[in-house]
Amino acid sequence: MAVTVSNILVGEAQVLIGATLAAASDIGATQDGVELSWEPDMVDIEVDQFGDAAKVIQSMVKVMLKTTLAEATLVNLAHAWGYDSTVGNADIKSNQDGTDTNTFMFGVENVYPHERAIKTVGSAPGSVATSTLTRTFQAKRAISYAASSHSMKRAEATVFPVEFRILPSAADVGYEYGKIIDATA
Repeated sequence: MAVTVSNILVGEAQVLIGATLAAASDIGATQDGVELSWEPDMVDIEVDQFGDAAKVIQSMVKVMLKTTLAEATLVNLAHAWGYDSTVGNADIKSNQDGTDTNTFMFGVENVYPHERAIKTVGSAPGSVATSTLTRTFQAKRAISYAASSHSMKRAEATVFPVEFRILPSAADVGYEYGKIIDATA
C-alpha cells in the first residue's frame, strides 16, 4: 500500500467572514478547529418485489460549517447570533452608551436571517515543513443556523460556538454551495 504522507492534513484554519468574499475579514482565533460537513438526506424508493430499496435518491442536502469563536468580541457574537456584524450599523453601534464604547443591540430580528460570505484557509495536500500549500473553502451565502451562547466563567474562556448553514447561490452554476480550492505549487 502506497502512503503519501504529505497528503495527511493537520493544522488550524483561518476563518474569514464578510458581506462578500472580497470584503471578508479574519475573525481571529477558533477552538476545536473548523468542520465543513456535507449532509445529504437520502430517500429509499421501495418496491414490494425486493422488500428493500430499488433505488435511493437524494432529496436534499445541507452544507454546514461549524467552529467555536475563541475571541469574545461583539463582532464575533453578532456572527454567532446571526446579526449584522458591521461596527457602526444598526446592530453594533459606536458610542451609543458613552464615549469609546461599542454596543451590541440585539432586538427582534427580521424573519430573513442575515446572510454573509465565509471563507476558510488551511493546509492543503502536498504541504511540508518548508512549503505550506493552502486549501481554501469559500461560500457566498451563509447564515448562523444553530443556537449559540455567551457565558462568563471564572476558569474558562468566553467562546461562541457557531454553526453556519451554507446556502446555494443560483448564480454559481455547478458550484452553488461554494468552492474548495487547493494550491498545488
